[in-house]
Amino acid sequence: FQRDIPKRLSYVDTLTGEWKRNVETPIYFGSQWMALTYEFVHYVIRSMSHPNGLGSVLKDTLIDCNVQMTDESFFATLLMNSPFKDTLPKLNAEDKSLLNYPSMKSLRYERMDENAPNAWGKWTGSNSLYDIPPKFKSATDGEGPAKPWGPYFLGLYDLGDIKDSGALFIRKVSWSVDENLVRMLPVVVRSEKEEENMLLEWDVLPDIRWPKNGVNVKEPWVWSHEEEE
Repeated sequence: FQRDIPKRLSYVDTLTGEWKRNVETPIYFGSQWMALTYEFVHYVIRSMSHPNGLGSVLKDTLIDCNVQMTDESFFATLLMNSPFKDTLPKLNAEDKSLLNYPSMKSLRYERMDENAPNAWGKWTGSNSLYDIPPKFKSATDGEGPAKPWGPYFLGLYDLGDIKDSGALFIRKVSWSVDENLVRMLPVVVRSEKEEENMLLEWDVLPDIRWPKNGVNVKEPWVWSHEEEE
């Protein structure tokens, strides 16, 4: 929606007190799940508190143009139009892993938007996933059955992919969906032998994955129902 708002803004840099006049201010988009430094959070607060700070100017500009902006764009735009853009983790150009932590492909692992169009133009998914019976809706904050686009609840069968990602955080996890994954994480290396071998926590995790042919979980037998069928 950059076309609906000015591409250049004038504002006060609340870090230096310098006026930035008619500066190109592109709009950025990122995740709404973010890990922010104390310094950047302090910058955002000052930018919003100062009447001519970038945060305030951007907010007033959006209101004047009758344009709404999500949190995924607002914080990313403030970050990328400030010196704090240099604090973003550097990525490996080949596999997008973190340059300083090559085993980490993502800060957060989640399963989402896995559907793709097939030869007939129908959107389908190829991987099994945990579904939530309607009776568990109250135990999963009202989530109920899995939505086509996700994010899907994770369970023990996802552990292998979680391990591959090297992520620091995972979502979504619930005791009522698969309590085994909650029991499995986090991993703590306790034995002296493991410490001597310098094993990482990831190395201790078993490589558990979804069965290649898929899996269905059958509810307990109710013989009266079977006789009726």
